[in-house]
Amino acid sequence: MRRFWGFALALGLLTHFLAFSGKVLLAAEKSPDPQRVITVSAVGDIMLGTENLLPPDGGVSALKDPTPYLLGRDIVFGNLEGPLTDRGAPTKDTSTGRSYCFRTPPSYGRFLKEAGFNILSLANNHSNDYGPLGREQTVEVLEELGIKNVGAPGQLTTLDLGEGLKAVFLALAPNQGCQNINDIPGAVALVKKALAADPKALVIVSFHGGAEGSGALKLPMGPETYLGENRGDLRRLATALIDNGASLIIGHGPHVPRGLEVYKDRLIIYSLGNFATAAGINVNGVTGLAPLAQVNLAPDGRLIDYKIISFRQVKNRGPKLDPTNEAARVMENLSAEIAKAIKAVKPKAN
Repeated sequence: MRRFWGFALALGLLTHFLAFSGKVLLAAEKSPDPQRVITVSAVGDIMLGTENLLPPDGGVSALKDPTPYLLGRDIVFGNLEGPLTDRGAPTKDTSTGRSYCFRTPPSYGRFLKEAGFNILSLANNHSNDYGPLGREQTVEVLEELGIKNVGAPGQLTTLDLGEGLKAVFLALAPNQGCQNINDIPGAVALVKKALAADPKALVIVSFHGGAEGSGALKLPMGPETYLGENRGDLRRLATALIDNGASLIIGHGPHVPRGLEVYKDRLIIYSLGNFATAAGINVNGVTGLAPLAQVNLAPDGRLIDYKIISFRQVKNRGPKLDPTNEAARVMENLSAEIAKAIKAVKPKAN
C-alpha cells in the first residue's frame, strides 16, 4: 500500500509539473450545485495507423501512457482523423503527394474504448477517405463499443452525465459530409436547438479548422485559408457560439497546438493539435506536441478550472509524458498572444 501511495504522489507531482492551468473563480452561491463538477478530458487528432503504416506492436501501446489521464472523466473527447474500416475505396488521388488517405483497422477501435473515450468527432477532412462505406463502418464500430460520434450535417449527439445532467455535442469542419464550419448562423441555430430541447444541457462544440503546419501556431483575428480552402473565422465562430449558449469549445485541425481564451466564463481551446498520430502523420518539431486538456465545468457550463498536460510524440510511438513541458508552455505563451491581439482590436470607449 505504501508503494502505491508513493507512486500516486509521484504521479501527482509529475502531472503538476507537466501542466499549465487556469481558473475562473466560482463562488459557491453562484453555482446551481457546487458539489457537482463535470469533468472533461479532451485531445486533438487521433489516427492510430493506416494500412502499410501501422505501429509495430499493432497499436497495443498507442494510448497506454495517456490512459490514466483519460479514464474516469465524465467526458472523454477526441477527433478521429480517419475511418476505422476495411471497406470502401479511396476517395482521393494520393499520387501527387499532396493528398492522404487514411484507413485504420476496425479492430483498433478497442484501444479507444480501453483508453476511456466516450465521444469522438468525425467532422474532419479524413472521415470520408474511404467513402460512405468507410464512414458507415466507422460509426458501426464505435456504436458497438459504446463510443458516441458527432460531425454529420445537423447532427447533435447527447451524452448522459447522470444526476439529470446532459452534454450535447456539435462538431464542425469545412469538408463534405460535415456540418459546415463557415456557416456560423447554422451552427448557432443548432446550439439553440439543443438548448430548446433541454435548457439545462451543456452544449460542447468541436471544430476542425484553421491553417495547418508549424507556421499555423498563432490564431489570426479573422478568416483562415489553407490550400485555397476556407478554414473558418475561428474566433468569430467560437464567440458567437458562446454568446448563444455553448459551454465549451474544443478546436483541432492545424496539427499544432494553439492558445486558449476564457470568454464570458467559458473556455475556448483553439487547437489541441495532434495527439496519437505517430504512424502516418508528421510529428517532427511542434507537430509532435500532444497536449491533453483536463477541464472542470460547473453544471451551468461555466468554467471552474483547466489544466494542459504535456505529451509528445515521436514516429511509431504513442504520446508520452514530456518532462520538458513544451506543449503546456507553448500554449501558455500563445494564449497570452491571443489576449494581446484581442485587446488590440477592441474598439476604444468614447
